[in-house]
Order: sequence, then C-alpha cells, then structure tokens
Amino acid sequence: MLLVVSGVAALTLAVPAQAASDPGDGPPPVLLVGVTGLRWDDVTTLTTPALWNLSREGAIGLVAARSVATRSCPVDGWLVVSTGTRAADAPAADRTCRTLRGPSTDGVVPGWADFVDAAGSGSYGAEPGMLGDVLARAGTPVTGFGPGAAIALADSTGHVVGTHTSLPATESGITKAVRDSLATSTLVVLDAGTIRDPGYATTTRADPTATDAPQPGLDGTITDPQPEVTGPDAITEPTRGSQVQAMDERIGAALVGARRSGATVLVVSLADSGRATLQLAAATGLAPNGTEYSEDLLTSGSTRQKGLVQSVDVTPTLLDGIGLDDAAASLTGAEILPTAGPATAIGRLAYLVDTQRHSSLIARVSASYSTRLVLVQAVLFLAAAIILTRKGRSDARPLRPALRILWVASLALAAAPVASFLTNVVPWWRADRPVNAFWWTLVGWIALITAAALVGPWRKNLLGPAGLVSGVTVAVLVVDACTGSTLVIDSPMGAHRILAARFYGMSNQAFALLTAAGLLLAVAVADPLLRRGRRGLATWFVALLGLLLVVVDGTPGLGSDFGGPPALILAFAMLTIVVSGRKVNWKALLLIAVVGAVVVGGFAVLDWLRPPEDRTHLGRFFATVLDGGLADVVGRKIAVNLRVLTSWRYLVLAIGGVALTWLVIAGGRPRRGALMGTGGSMAGLRQAVPLLRPAVASIAAALGLGFLMNDSGIVVPATGIALAVPCLVAAAAQWRLGAPEGTVPDELAQAPAEPTPAPTR
Repeated sequence: MLLVVSGVAALTLAVPAQAASDPGDGPPPVLLVGVTGLRWDDVTTLTTPALWNLSREGAIGLVAARSVATRSCPVDGWLVVSTGTRAADAPAADRTCRTLRGPSTDGVVPGWADFVDAAGSGSYGAEPGMLGDVLARAGTPVTGFGPGAAIALADSTGHVVGTHTSLPATESGITKAVRDSLATSTLVVLDAGTIRDPGYATTTRADPTATDAPQPGLDGTITDPQPEVTGPDAITEPTRGSQVQAMDERIGAALVGARRSGATVLVVSLADSGRATLQLAAATGLAPNGTEYSEDLLTSGSTRQKGLVQSVDVTPTLLDGIGLDDAAASLTGAEILPTAGPATAIGRLAYLVDTQRHSSLIARVSASYSTRLVLVQAVLFLAAAIILTRKGRSDARPLRPALRILWVASLALAAAPVASFLTNVVPWWRADRPVNAFWWTLVGWIALITAAALVGPWRKNLLGPAGLVSGVTVAVLVVDACTGSTLVIDSPMGAHRILAARFYGMSNQAFALLTAAGLLLAVAVADPLLRRGRRGLATWFVALLGLLLVVVDGTPGLGSDFGGPPALILAFAMLTIVVSGRKVNWKALLLIAVVGAVVVGGFAVLDWLRPPEDRTHLGRFFATVLDGGLADVVGRKIAVNLRVLTSWRYLVLAIGGVALTWLVIAGGRPRRGALMGTGGSMAGLRQAVPLLRPAVASIAAALGLGFLMNDSGIVVPATGIALAVPCLVAAAAQWRLGAPEGTVPDELAQAPAEPTPAPTR
C-alpha cells in the first residue's frame, strides 16, 4: 500500500492490475507521501504534471487539516499521524511554526519533549509516538524519509522506529529509495516537503539535540542533510508556484518508484500553508475495504461527505492497510475510502475546487453575518421595549405605523437564521462578486419567507405568522438532516468544513433553532385547537412533533446529536403536560430526566454496536467513554464553553433577549394605570394566547439544558433567542394592532387565561 500525505490530503497512485499483489500473500505495502500546504487549486496540467496525472488515475479528495488551533503548522500535521488524533506543537510566542528537522545523532526527534508537554496540556488525549509504538510491538518493517516521517514514526520516547534516512536530493534518488524500501518494508512514509505562503515562514527553535552536521540514518549510513524545503527564509521567500513545482517533482519521483510494487499510495497534505483552508488528498491502489482507489472521490466515516476526509483519518487508514485493524479501532478517525463522484476527471477536480472555494468564502462572510445579525437584533430589542410598552391608543399615529414596522421587521429577523441555511441552495460562491451574491441571496430568502408569513390565512392567528416562520425552519432542518446535511455544512450558522467540528447531522446552532422553532410551531398549532375544544388532538400533535424532532436530531446518521435529545425531550414533555391540562411537578421532571438519559444512551449504544467504520461520533464517543477518555472530553467541552462565554455577540443576544422577554412577555405586575391591563405589561397577550408562558418556559428549559450539555455553550441559548424573541415580538406587535386600547380582541376573548387542568385523583 502506498500512502502520500500533504498537510491535509491523502493521494494514492493507481497500480496496474498485473502488478498488484496476490491477495493470498497478505495486504500490499503502503506508501504515505505526506506534505503540507498543498491544495487542488495549485494543480495544473503544465506546472504539476505528476499531480495532474494522479487526479485522473486515482481517487481524489479534500482534507480538513484542523489540529488543536484553527491554523495548523507542519509539525501539527505530522503529529496527527503519530497520535491518531488532534495534536500540536507547543505554541511559539511569535505564533510562528517550527521548521521541521531530522533526528539527532542518537535517533531522537528534535523538540520531542515539547510535543509531549503540549499533548499533556491538551484535551484530546493525544499520545505522541502512538503509531511508532504500535509498529514496534507488531514488528512491522517500516522506512521513513525526511523530518516529517521521523515525527510520524517515532515511538513514545522520541526514537524513530525502523529505518530512517534523509530524503534524497535528486528525483532519481527518490525513485530508487522508494522502490528499494517498498521491497523490504510494509509501510513507507515519505515527507515530500512544505509549502509556506508569504508572511508565514517557519522558524528554527532552539533545541539542544538539533544539529546541522550530516546525520547518520538509523541503519548506520550517513547521508547529506535534508534539503531545505520547509519554507522561505526571513529574507527571500520563494513564490508559491515555485514551491509547488518542486514538490510535484518529488511526489512524481516517489510515485514512479512505487508504480511496480503493487503498493497502495496515499498523498495527503497534512497542514496549512498559512491561512486555514482545505488541503489536497489522493490515493491509488487497494483501499482498506478491498475496493480500488480509482477514478473516484475520497470519503471517510468521520466526515460522511463526498470528497472530504480529515487528517486524523490517515493513521487508521495506514494501520488498516497493513493489517493492524485492532490498533485502529479506538482512534477518532476512520479509514479513507473511495466513493462515487462525477464521471470525468475534470468534473471531479472541478467539484473539489468548487467545494474548497465555498468553504473559504463562507469563513469570510460568517463572522460578518453574525455581527450584523446581533446588531440588528439589539436594535429590535430596544425598539420593541419602547414601542410595545408605550402608552396610548395603538390605532393612532405614530404608534400604529411603528407597530406595523416592528411586526414585519420581527418576522424578517426571525426568518434570517433559516435563510442563512437556504443560501446554500443557490451557488453564490461561484459569482464574480461572491460576498455581494451571498448577501443578496440571504435578503431574497428572508423576503420570501416574510412575505409568506404575512399573506397566508394564518396571519389572522396571533401566532400564525410566527408559526409559519417556525414551520419553515423546522422543515428545512429536518429535511436537510435526512438528506445528508448539505445545507447545514458551510452555512453561516452551520458547521464549517475548515473548522472540522462536525461534517454531518445537526450542528449546535441548528439544534438551537430546531428546538425554539419546534416549540413555537407546536404552540401555534395547539393554541387554535384548544380554542376549539380539541385538547386531545392538540396534545397528540405536540407529543408527536416532539417525538419526530428527537428521532431526527438524535438518530446516528441523521442528526447524530448527543446533547440535543435530552433538551428536546424535557421541553416537549413539559409542553405536552400543560397542553393536556395537567401541571408540571417534580415527579414528572424526574421521569422526563430518566427517559432522556435512556434515549440518549440508547442512541449511543446502538451506534457503538455497529462496525467501527460505520459509527458516527455518537458511537465513537461511547467507545471513548469505555476507553477511559470521558474526562478529556468533558474537560475540552468545559474549556470551549468558557472561551465562547466571553464572546460579545452571543452575550448581547442572550442577555438582551432574556431581558426583553421578561419585560414584554413575562414581566411583573405593572404600575397603576399601565396600558395593557393587570398582571403584567402584556397581560392581554397572555390571556389571548394561554400557551405563551408555557412556551417561553419550555424554550428556556431546552436552551438552558442545551447550554450545559453542548460544547458551544452560550451559542445555544443565544441562537435560539435569535429566533424565539423576534417571533414573540411579532406576536406582541400583532396583538397591539388588534387591541387598540389594550383589551383582548373579541375573537380571542373566549380563550381561558390558562389551560384548564384536568381533574386529578
């Protein structure tokens, strides 16, 4: 098997059928060609002929090279291969990356103590040297070329396992070295170099074991030092094009050396060249599942996305490829496998470049989207607090026009989150001015959803327009989860490929929106049913809607969400009890908690019972718990929660939304002469919609529990508030427009102040 790794991607060169090894002789050798900073938009037919031919013969894909930090360094990528999980070098004070260097004269990787210390202070349970230890215990013959390969193949003490030499300086030397090593080694790892963008040069850190003298390989021979291919120096920086061409020559020489060996070849870019972006991967030969890497796209069980793998997938692919399946079962990544893609090589390459462009551009617009959404929401909070509590007749100027504007604006803001997902329906990133195209696409979807909310027959119901917006949100997220998460991935409020936090299922922000929208939709439908005396039907609707959302959100392969189902179960159970006419007490809450724990545990166990390559992150989490890694996971989630807690965007949404809800919807008793009756600033609205307060309580409970159980922390309640509060403000504005003097409209006066409790024994 031949594996070539470049920062984030894996590439395998096709092997002629007549050269393939006999399956009865065991798996073929594996060649990993690792690089850093190489992307598919670097590849052209004239400047990179080796990679261009590889894109036509093999299976190709993109690599998410995220390590511990947002931007990964060359050392980080090779440490990922060594540990099988996210790992990184100790951060430098000037935020530069360490220059890769070959082993010292005693065979120890320079800086190994720093790598171990950084892993110990991290939260991913990384163990530098894990791969080397596994290979040494199994007695696997291995060969490494270059400084990156030394990191990947070092054992836990920092000593390189097997044979290691510097990479030959000539193409013919590389070809011969690879050909000879594949004849004697089961695994060969080759560091083909590093590409650095201008302004991102690497630096050599002081290390007592480092030396510039010629170094003996572990086989006792002395070779010249590794050529300096790890990046530009501080004075003269080579162009990106010249770095890519030199790297293509080295990769091409390695592929020629592997061509007649029957090896499986992976070419993977393991780290970034500067700013974080998706990297290059390709593969040829025999995949771990027995199929051929040939004229396909690459995927893995950790991403479940066509054409996308992670750098953490490299290690399990290597181990499975050389027959050490048991050692790969407990790793966070999954095997890199071929999957069907466009029929032509040009189509496959265009698909990957298009995906890479999309992922890079969404990173540019998402921060701006979040900032603008928060600022506009803040304006809404202030305007609603002023307009809805203002004394005077609402059928007189200037209050009535202000209420109408507030009504429409609130619905538009409530539609903004789901519109951000729907932008992926339109390929805005292909436009000449993609940022402008994104904003126009977003505004178009907002306008369409808002217009639908205002013109339908549901507009006569106080929660009708808000219910329509909520219904659209629920429908979009449910359908997307059931069809491969194509809208959630790389959307402003979804999961970004570059960040590598989630590649399928329900993101934390999507879960928050699904929860808030689902509860508002349940109330919008149940309230009219209660008004018509159809309590049983209303109860069943709320319960079944909650069941649907729990199943979609928690089922492995659909929502695949671990922290969401308990919150959904709690909220919908509370609302169902109230709609049925009963009261929520501590016994009911205890029963709900038990049911939630059983459901979530059941999802995780059922997923864990599947083969390792088919598990989602639910099953992998359960396996982590069984392996004693729960403390690391919990610690990492707490650290992320604390870090996000200081984000001003989410604090504004959370604090402002809660304050406005208390003031306008659930506020205390008003002063004498208050406009809207007794019992609160919006007592008339609560009388008109008896389920309003239970809905607010249910949303608060769900978002609060989601805050505690998900690693996005305050992002969950802030995102839910971004939908729920505008919907409630729209209902309040509509109520004021229909009740000029602050009284309950005639058509709503029949509704009881609260749902009538059913008799209990």
